[in-house]
Amino acid sequence: MITTVDGDGRVNAASFGTCTRVAHAPVTLAFAVGAGKDTYNNVLATGEFVVNIPAFERRQLEQVRIAGLDFAPGVNELDVAGLQTVRSTRVRPPRIASFGRHFECTLLWSRRWRDRLLVVGDVVAASYLPGVANSAGFLFWEQARPAHFCGWGYDDGFVAAFDVEHVALTYDGPEATAGERPIPPPPIGNTAPA
Repeated sequence: MITTVDGDGRVNAASFGTCTRVAHAPVTLAFAVGAGKDTYNNVLATGEFVVNIPAFERRQLEQVRIAGLDFAPGVNELDVAGLQTVRSTRVRPPRIASFGRHFECTLLWSRRWRDRLLVVGDVVAASYLPGVANSAGFLFWEQARPAHFCGWGYDDGFVAAFDVEHVALTYDGPEATAGERPIPPPPIGNTAPA
């Protein structure tokens, strides 16, 4: 769920089926939003947004569905869904208190395409609830229990995204080690929402 604020500081929240990391260092996230939506207007007006990641827990997913409805401009979807916020550390949009991970972002670039806006933002701060990540910021998948929203076309389904399968490389050619390099730890700290 992405939170933004408009030019007057009014909070907006929107549910997204796809928000993806597009770079590791610096950590960069991307999503697309429809023209005329509050998120579209707010990101262009302020250059800031927060990606809030819910767990695969029924109540949180119900709240994601409620906040994803098409409310009138100016309606705070978080209030309607019964979600509390906490101040962000580096950007104006708030974080969702009960969601386990938060990525505060500033707009790196955007591009209008058809009736959509592709938004790419740099993560300037991140936080997580105690117990869902280690001190380097790497996720404990089974504790964090991330969920993925399949979208309206899939009967409003969610899938669990925390079943991890480690797959050994069975190829031993020179290419097998040429691309292997450690991923630098993300620039985040263990700062739970206040």
